[in-house]
Amino acid sequence: MKAVRLLEYGAQLVFTDVPTPTIAHDEILVKIKSTAVNHLDLVEASGTIRQILPIDMPWIPGHEFSGVVEQIGSDVTEYGPGDAVFGTSGGAYAEYLAAKPAAIARKPSKLSFEEAASVPVAAQTAWQGLFTHGELEKGQTILIHGGAGAVGAYAVQLASHAGATVIATASGDDEAYLNSIGASRVIDYQQEQFEKVLREKVDVVLDLIGGDTQTRSFLVLKEGGHLVAATQPVSQEETAKHRVSGAMMRLAPSGDGLGKIARLLEEGTIRPDVATVYALQDAAQAWKDIAGKTARRRSHGKVVLRVAAS
Repeated sequence: MKAVRLLEYGAQLVFTDVPTPTIAHDEILVKIKSTAVNHLDLVEASGTIRQILPIDMPWIPGHEFSGVVEQIGSDVTEYGPGDAVFGTSGGAYAEYLAAKPAAIARKPSKLSFEEAASVPVAAQTAWQGLFTHGELEKGQTILIHGGAGAVGAYAVQLASHAGATVIATASGDDEAYLNSIGASRVIDYQQEQFEKVLREKVDVVLDLIGGDTQTRSFLVLKEGGHLVAATQPVSQEETAKHRVSGAMMRLAPSGDGLGKIARLLEEGTIRPDVATVYALQDAAQAWKDIAGKTARRRSHGKVVLRVAAS
């Protein structure tokens, strides 16, 4: 099969032939239709976090996919050949992938394979950040930093659907977009400091930015509130000082959780956003464009790699 591989840290991606994976008795072989590009792929490939997330070379990137079940292991009963699925698994920049049923769900029929591939990582990160770690409830107020990003956009939609009041920080250019998906207020981080313009404190902060943004977030949290970070650890000294809880989350992929998200997508309650689609063999160019921010694409939405024609 064809796949994209990295041969050593910091090297160029190569499009090459590799053996098709063989599946274990509890796995599914998926014929990949699309996969999506995540910033984590680029960071892992650079080697800057090899102490935390080492990768074995040669390495096939990719953490999420959509496709069709080609073959099932002897112990698999939930799926059969021909089923359209999407989910999370490493090594998705390839024509075939061996995946565990626990990390996949049935693809929403109204979504294209390109749209479906953009969902699993961002939407599950948003869901777990809001509800598992942030314990967000109806009637509460949440501040989402980086609301126009891939995770942020799902967080805005999911929080709004849950009955929360949603405030997002983003570029002023994204205000109309964020209002259209459920944000009741957008603070332009380039023009205003959120801690100075917010008159009331919030119950939850979902920090998708980090750095100074995280430090200043403690100033707007209610006592007993939650600060959930996706990019860096949270200062326990600051959480104690402000009498709040704070933690850095790491995505725990769940087929059941993805199934709940799939139902919301099927209903049209939330929607995916694909910015640009590249062919799998152009993955190196996609990475180069993203790293250099030269891709001619909207400022929100995922970059997707098309592996096979739908």
